[in-house]
Amino acid sequence: MRIVHDNSISKSDCDFIIQEYERRGPSDRWCNSDHLTFRPKNFSENQRMLDILNKIASVTGYDIDWGEIVKRPPGTEHPKHLDIAEESTIFSSVTYLNDNFTGGETYIVNDITLRKHVRDLSVKISPKTGRTLYFDGKQYEHGVTEVKDSHRYTLAIWYKEHESV
Repeated sequence: MRIVHDNSISKSDCDFIIQEYERRGPSDRWCNSDHLTFRPKNFSENQRMLDILNKIASVTGYDIDWGEIVKRPPGTEHPKHLDIAEESTIFSSVTYLNDNFTGGETYIVNDITLRKHVRDLSVKISPKTGRTLYFDGKQYEHGVTEVKDSHRYTLAIWYKEHESV
């Protein structure tokens, strides 16, 4: 299942997340991009960030397990892959925080059973500020085409079942 939800968050929310990334700085570098990895508790003092995360998560009906704010520079791509996530991970999302660049589309291979036989059976989702792509990253191979012109910022989130209280 794949869902594309436009205007899942506002441009000002997207700008706020980019500012948070720039303020805190990356926590690691992976696949030619810088990542600020977080768990929701990392933003316990930041109610606006928690509200934004909860708004994105509300579409899924799941809890946020962890996430990353990703800054991908021009000239880089992310090769086709399946998410290596925790066993508890049941869903993923990518929210585009900006769209002032060329390229940087997310592509998803349509049918995991065909991927061994057909190389380019995929759909491409164009970046649009505030657009969120929801899908199962452990089931569907996906990647990012080459980013050109400027940096691409995204908010990637991995979800888990609700925890019982």
